[in-house]
Parts: sequence; structure tokens; C-alpha cells
Amino acid sequence: MKITIEPLEFPISVKEKLLKIPKISKLHIEFVNGKNIHFDKTNLSINEPHKVIISNEESCIILLSYPNDNNFYLKDSLEIITLEYIKFLILKML
Repeated sequence: MKITIEPLEFPISVKEKLLKIPKISKLHIEFVNGKNIHFDKTNLSINEPHKVIISNEESCIILLSYPNDNNFYLKDSLEIITLEYIKFLILKML
């Protein structure tokens, strides 16, 4: 079975939203592009979300962002989180 992997470009609007959060520059932030994985000769495909990894020396938060979706999700629980809650988590990390 042939598999086609199509890399997705990380949306600029998502980066801008996160980088506007005060004091986020004091933390390490990494943006990982998502992928579309297609299984040829089938109707199956997988959308791997974009990842945002925010970390300091002691802790790490991994946020997921899907294409065509303006929400952020926590990797562990897949619950939708707001930008305000992300700000709260970042302040706790400082």
C-alpha cells in the first residue's frame, strides 16, 4: 500500500495569536507543522494536527491546532481551550 504524506504549512494567524501573549517570549515555543497522510487506492486519510510546544525547564504544554479550525486543544485531553486559559497556563509557567 502506497502512502502519500502532504506537509501542511503552519497558519500565520495561529502563530500571531500566540506570540501576542504577554511574556511568552520568556518561554521556549516551537511550532510543528501538521500533515495530511493519504492511503492511495482507498478513501482513508489522516489529518495530523499542527502542534505548539510551550516549555520551560520544568514543564511543557502541547497544544493541537487543526487546519480550518480556530480552536486550540490540549494534547492530553483534546478539550477545547481558550486563549485566556492559555495565557493563564503561561503565567503559571513563569
